[in-house]
Amino acid sequence: MKRYAIHLAALVAAFVLPAPSRAEVLTAEGVAPLDNGPVAAREMAIQDALKLISIRQGARIESTQIMESGGQGESGTLTAAAPVRGAVKVLNEYAQGKLYHVKVAVDVDQAAMREAAPERREASCPMPVGRSLRRKLVTTYFDVARPAEASDMPDLATALPTELSRRLSRNGMLMVKDANAVSVLADNRVAEPDAGWQAASQLGQRENAQFVVSGRVLSTSVTGKGVRPSFFESNNTSQQGVFYNGPFAGMFGNGVKYVPTRRQFDLEFWVYDGLTGSLIARERVNGEASGGQVQPTPPQPFASAAFWQSDYGRVVNQALDRATRRIDDIISCIPFSARVVRLDGKRVYINAGLLDGMAVGDKLLLYKRSSGQPLRDLISGRELGMAESLNGDVALVQVQPNFSIGVVQGGARPPAEGDYVRFGTAH
Repeated sequence: MKRYAIHLAALVAAFVLPAPSRAEVLTAEGVAPLDNGPVAAREMAIQDALKLISIRQGARIESTQIMESGGQGESGTLTAAAPVRGAVKVLNEYAQGKLYHVKVAVDVDQAAMREAAPERREASCPMPVGRSLRRKLVTTYFDVARPAEASDMPDLATALPTELSRRLSRNGMLMVKDANAVSVLADNRVAEPDAGWQAASQLGQRENAQFVVSGRVLSTSVTGKGVRPSFFESNNTSQQGVFYNGPFAGMFGNGVKYVPTRRQFDLEFWVYDGLTGSLIARERVNGEASGGQVQPTPPQPFASAAFWQSDYGRVVNQALDRATRRIDDIISCIPFSARVVRLDGKRVYINAGLLDGMAVGDKLLLYKRSSGQPLRDLISGRELGMAESLNGDVALVQVQPNFSIGVVQGGARPPAEGDYVRFGTAH
């Protein structure tokens, strides 16, 4: 039987409610199957309840008309116009039969308060109440695309990740390691960072890191030059630029130099999932310095005190600050993850413990890789990540400084070394 889609229409539902003009608490009850254990079911039931509240606040009907066996049919789907925003509180929860029920309340006035005070940035992935979880991160070698431009900074490729590691360590919720001699790209001529997924995964597993940060310095080139007089100076030809050595240039100890006056710093950084090697983020920061010290004379070691005091050093400092903030933001949006490293029946040993913020009684979701290779977009060629499936949950019964022991509940398949555990998005 052949079916042909001939039309797609989107209609705004007539029951869209106006935005509340005063403090309002919205409630709904969500349900989910217990197939993968109570923790996974609770997570899905909370999301189901939030979806119901979103639909009540405003929804649209997406309608599809089809031609089937000479007759016309129509199907429709009710979709929330926008996600609900506000403080979420679980009012009641219980298991009945094969379903888990959760009743939640959302204080939409809390969302308005956050919009009025945007400087109060909250983590996108909630943590267990009263505690914080420390994520592990490792920085690696940064390739320099045009080494000749950075001849006055010969240690840039290794000194930059070390400096980035130092700045990221200011965040008390990160444990950062510096692997500045390790490159995620076997061939630095490879333009696409997606090719580094396997090396990133191997490094992440070796260092027990949830994230791997690498990148490439795209440019440190001089973008402007000017003439300035020189008195009793040697024409140092190690600087970028051109020097006038013509007639009368050195008479009475003076001369003219054609020197850099503007110089750019262009950096691309990559954030990988250290468990799967998937590329999470690829972003760029840059800036341009102007003045008499865009190329300090004599050259100063990268990240030294004298380097930061130069015109160029100040621009690089600002760019690295922006990169650090963005990496912090990106990581804060991703749930804490750890890996199963040993099995003992239904007991699993996890490579995260007391030093990471784990505690006895914590409940985590257990995931299993669906395949050993990343999912690839066949049209663009881009690697999208590793497919995985929910396989029950884990309750921690013992926590040591560097590892934890948990008991697996639910799940269609037995756990295996290399499986992942993650905190859900609601606690």
